[in-house]
Amino acid sequence: MSIPLRQLDDAYAPVGPLQILAEWEWGEKQIILTAMGKGVLETGWDFVPLGNRLRFDLTFLIERAMRWGLLSWDAAALKVFWYTKPFLDLQPVLVLMNRGQFTGSSLEAFAEKESGRQVPGWYRLGQFSDIIDYVKKEHEAALSLLREARDLLAELGDRRRRT
Repeated sequence: MSIPLRQLDDAYAPVGPLQILAEWEWGEKQIILTAMGKGVLETGWDFVPLGNRLRFDLTFLIERAMRWGLLSWDAAALKVFWYTKPFLDLQPVLVLMNRGQFTGSSLEAFAEKESGRQVPGWYRLGQFSDIIDYVKKEHEAALSLLREARDLLAELGDRRRRT
């Protein structure tokens, strides 16, 4: 498990360095605690996750936090989180870019990034630097696509906005 964290400005430009919390360096419980300390699982606007297929990542983080006894959410708490947590996910944008088709709408179809299929093998082989490189490339690919999509969709919004 690794969690990339980076503060961004309103234009999705980096404000600080990319921090990658890696389980093999810190331990799983510690990286979950660190991410939680940043506000990843808080419903406020202090930390707004940006990325691709965030429902998977956030659900995984919630499940692991619950396993470690760091959260004890019931169904009602999960609903509050999912209905109030702000996040910006590329997944629906990628589907629309793929003409509404889910199949073939992965990030690597539209960005300079390879598939993540090899990451579990790298982990088993202890090739952690390869995983870090992959996470960095994925982070940059997602940010680049988010910026471009924001600009294109803003133009569409300007044309379509009712005054």
